[in-house]
Amino acid sequence: MPTRRRAGFTLVELLTVIAIIGVLAGMLFPAISGIRKKARQANATTAFSQWAGAITKYKQVYGFYPNIGSSYDSAKDSLHLLEDPTTNLNFVKAISGRLPTGTALQNTDRKLLNKNAQEFCAFGKDDFEDPANLTDASLLVDRFTNRNIRIVFDTDNNTNLRNIVVPLGADSIPEEVRAISGTTGIPARIVIYSTDLGEDFRSADGLGASDFAQVIAIQ
Repeated sequence: MPTRRRAGFTLVELLTVIAIIGVLAGMLFPAISGIRKKARQANATTAFSQWAGAITKYKQVYGFYPNIGSSYDSAKDSLHLLEDPTTNLNFVKAISGRLPTGTALQNTDRKLLNKNAQEFCAFGKDDFEDPANLTDASLLVDRFTNRNIRIVFDTDNNTNLRNIVVPLGADSIPEEVRAISGTTGIPARIVIYSTDLGEDFRSADGLGASDFAQVIAIQ
């Protein structure tokens, strides 16, 4: 009576299958990472667009842009850096009518930033750095955890943003809005952006430029 061979993989066959799986995984991982990065970029752009819409509503209600910086000069457009803790907190107070933790504004803040304590935008925990440990000093970040968010207002009300001086020069501005640093400018009232150019990115997570992406909202 002939003996039956036991079905199964030989060691060579098993190693071949493992190698094929490894090659396929190596090919798929960059593609999946790219998809995730695009999705995160789209999510970040949506958030910035909501912020820009909130600023527009603020202007419609109060007749001027929120004075979130050290001064308000109606003779020129203004750039605000949200990595600055004071500017960051003033922006949150002005646009949400609350502190980052949700606490109501004191009368002093209402007089300076949002008289009616109106909520133009509701910030979520994911809008802040270290959302699990949210405080009233928490900084806003984009969805790549980039703190260096730039907000530009058409403070002179000529419907054109121009002559903006940024910390790291024009080359650090995304190409789509780089003209704001020139005399021609772009037709817009509000621009919000973060970028991976010119080392204009900073994260508490120790990430590098390749971990970031440009995020832009224009109104």
